[in-house]
Amino acid sequence: MTINKRAGRSIKKNIAFYIISIILTMLTSMVIVAAVSTGYTLTKVVDDFVKDYKAENAEFVTYQPLSDADMEKLEQEYDVILEHSRYKDVNVESGDLKGATIRVFPMPEKLNLCEVRDGHEPGDGEALLTQDFADMHDIRVGDTISLGAYAYKVSAYTTKADYIYMLDKLSGYIDSEKFALVVVDRKEYDKIDADETSYYSIKYNKDNSKEVREKLNEGYVIASYMAATTNTRISMPVNEGDAVTNMATMYAPVMFIIIITLVVMVLGRNIRQEQYLLGTFLALGFSKKQIIRHYMRYGVLPGVVGSVLGLIVSIPLTGVLCKFYIEYDFEKLTYTPAYNVPSIVIALVVPTVLYCAAIAIQAAKLLKKSPVDLLRNTGKDTKTVGVMKKSHAKTQTKMRVRSVIGHPGRSIVTAFGVAVAAFCILTGFIMKDSLDTLMHGGLTSSIKYEYLYRLNSLEEGTPEQGEALFQNYYEVEGNTIQLCAQGISKDSKYFPDKTDGGDALDLDKYYLTSAAAQTYGIKTGDTLTFSNIADLKEHKVTISGIVTDNTHCYLYTGRENATALAGVDSDAYNCIIDKDVLSLNKDRVASETTMTVTADTMENMMGPMHTIMVIFEIVGVVLGVFVLYLIINMIVAETATNISVMKVLGFSQKEISNRVLNVNHILVCIGYLIGIPAAYMFVKVGYSDTIENYGMLLSPVLTARTLVIGFVLTWVVYEISLLLQKKKISRIDMVEALKENNRNE
Repeated sequence: MTINKRAGRSIKKNIAFYIISIILTMLTSMVIVAAVSTGYTLTKVVDDFVKDYKAENAEFVTYQPLSDADMEKLEQEYDVILEHSRYKDVNVESGDLKGATIRVFPMPEKLNLCEVRDGHEPGDGEALLTQDFADMHDIRVGDTISLGAYAYKVSAYTTKADYIYMLDKLSGYIDSEKFALVVVDRKEYDKIDADETSYYSIKYNKDNSKEVREKLNEGYVIASYMAATTNTRISMPVNEGDAVTNMATMYAPVMFIIIITLVVMVLGRNIRQEQYLLGTFLALGFSKKQIIRHYMRYGVLPGVVGSVLGLIVSIPLTGVLCKFYIEYDFEKLTYTPAYNVPSIVIALVVPTVLYCAAIAIQAAKLLKKSPVDLLRNTGKDTKTVGVMKKSHAKTQTKMRVRSVIGHPGRSIVTAFGVAVAAFCILTGFIMKDSLDTLMHGGLTSSIKYEYLYRLNSLEEGTPEQGEALFQNYYEVEGNTIQLCAQGISKDSKYFPDKTDGGDALDLDKYYLTSAAAQTYGIKTGDTLTFSNIADLKEHKVTISGIVTDNTHCYLYTGRENATALAGVDSDAYNCIIDKDVLSLNKDRVASETTMTVTADTMENMMGPMHTIMVIFEIVGVVLGVFVLYLIINMIVAETATNISVMKVLGFSQKEISNRVLNVNHILVCIGYLIGIPAAYMFVKVGYSDTIENYGMLLSPVLTARTLVIGFVLTWVVYEISLLLQKKKISRIDMVEALKENNRNE
């Protein structure tokens, strides 16, 4: 049929539009499937590992030790699993591993089990070794490693359930070259002469955490309690999948919607430009359904081809992304990429359906006109002629103004396309500025001490060295980040003395750090409700001010208030702080923490985010070129008749470009201004969970430098699109275009 031949000729004529539409559709489908499937894989892999190897629900320390009989009784009475966990740190001072810290565990029996890969469980003189460290030092299964006075044959590689994220200290960062785990049998462990750190691990088989904690606190007095949700070694990998999924479900739909909308808008305008052909088809006897089905084919091509290509590319891309996240952030895990079926269905079906639906709606709307009106192309905007009618401006100026004002639909599409390009370009730069500001000027901590020594038992009065501090942890309902109350001694020199508003701190009142205020959604004057981690007793305090600190979730108050919340003597303290290293008796100290958060720490923790930023910037520029090319291509197609007329009248290519292509400069500026708040809000939403996943408060930062660079890049992308379209203008035949009788101009 003639109508079918027309479809082939139309696609061939507008091949550039269809290629770009296919590429954009492919990118949106690829982002949806790959990003969502990566998050799905991470979540599944970590959740299965945590479940299969029995990761603890919490670990705690008590002031009174639990005997084996005590633990067995608690297990039977409360349906929990308890294990006394312990380790010894061996600092290697010679040999190939000089400078490394090796944390040695006895083989666990009930909780925090070890995956054994490429070998067998350790026997006499043997050990399991974490693989990232082994790879760094080219250690293979069967090799012997020397830890100074101790040497072991590596019987297998391992990953321990409570060390998926391999941190030496919870406030530190991964250093696979200097820190590793070794797991030996209990006989070998007992031979090691080194300081031991011990705690209890617990797993709840039913929802009775409060009841168990009350019992433990009543009989043994809980000194510290850390749920797995706040233990970065476990929570970071558990949350990573959700973080990637959240970003994917936020970014992918946004890109999906704006790209699909853009293609739909252009397709719709293409149909409107051919309404005289719709009249011709009606006059030739074709039914409205036949005509609509004919034009829907134009949407099937970019929809189906783009979606299928996107799905094909997303398969290896998902594998690459999974490998990147798992191997960069986690200790070695055995996994196979899994694909999210709903995202695949959406990516395959939705673009084609939307394209075809948009075309069908537009065609049906036009077909409501009579064949005569369609052939005459009536109903077009006739206000263009009256714009600047009495103005004495140059003809070229009048043409530019009329082109913009007289074609509001085209101008809206153009501004929208520029906004999309600006959004993509600016997002990466805003993310980068935010992280740079945090690391190099915003790693703001309100504390001024360097070392914190947590004591094995409560002490009273004033310590001989350092400054006393009472510190206790609390839970805030609906949040996995623990609140740490800081009971500050009078005349302390290690804490802030003013709030953000400049008011002096009154230690009889309560203050939150900015990280805590954002995490819990609290402002000055609000009431904060929290519960003791030991007995879950609820407390309520009124917040009198906010202190700038984006690295700690702290509640500041005096020692008397903090001890009253904990239910201990007002003169008690459980920590000693100082800016210098103290020589405290090791029997007094449960743990030592270095408090400084450095740019190196953040660089290491935020490594994946750096990569994401680079990807955003590259994708932004590429999408910008494609999107603006699509828009400018539409403008050239719609003005083909005018271009032919100008060629007949003897205008040069430069003059034609000035009148046709260079009329949208103001729309570029408008589109860019629209893209700025869109990118800013997108990053703000994306950063909403950084305090939970990284322990740092990240907020979007928009600098003048980014605005300038973003505008320059957007303009460069725009100019590249214009340059590509100038070749198309030169190929427009002055006679053939007139024969097309495209009367829309």
